[in-house]
Amino acid sequence: MPKVQEEELPREGSVIDAESQLGLPDHPDHVLDVRETFGIDVDMKVKGFGQRTDYVPDVDPTYQFDRPTTLAILAGFAHNRRVMIQGYHGTGKSTHIEQIAARLNWPCVRVNLDSHISRIDLIGKDAIVLRDGQQVTEYREGILPWSLQHPVASSSTSTTPAGPTSCSSSSGCSRHKAG
Repeated sequence: MPKVQEEELPREGSVIDAESQLGLPDHPDHVLDVRETFGIDVDMKVKGFGQRTDYVPDVDPTYQFDRPTTLAILAGFAHNRRVMIQGYHGTGKSTHIEQIAARLNWPCVRVNLDSHISRIDLIGKDAIVLRDGQQVTEYREGILPWSLQHPVASSSTSTTPAGPTSCSSSSGCSRHKAG
């Protein structure tokens, strides 16, 4: 799964839609049956994309879905809600989100919250750029506002020195309307 480089992030005042950014329509365009897609015996439908891009994780055909966790994440996708998953380090929280995204063809962005990432990386920053020979200041969004404005599943992982727990969350596009 490729990393989103800073140059790929939209600039303030620019109109960049998901189709030009990720090669996808702005909204999911397919409805998938949860029973058929995930092997979970439930009458539930969830939206996904008809085409895959480089940002969609690879499907692991041997992955075994945990029913309650999968249904919670799928409810987040179906109703455009954020879902928090927590557990011990290495138990597969981020992988679970990625495997759901893979089957729905949702692009996925993974952010490891370690000492190498700053608030500027997450939220954004002002940058001085040359435009028409003039220095101007423009705001460059970080990965969090960018991922909330685009149809992506985002996963953030944090490991603290105080304990072996880490957390991940899944999100759909905030412009996506459920229904």
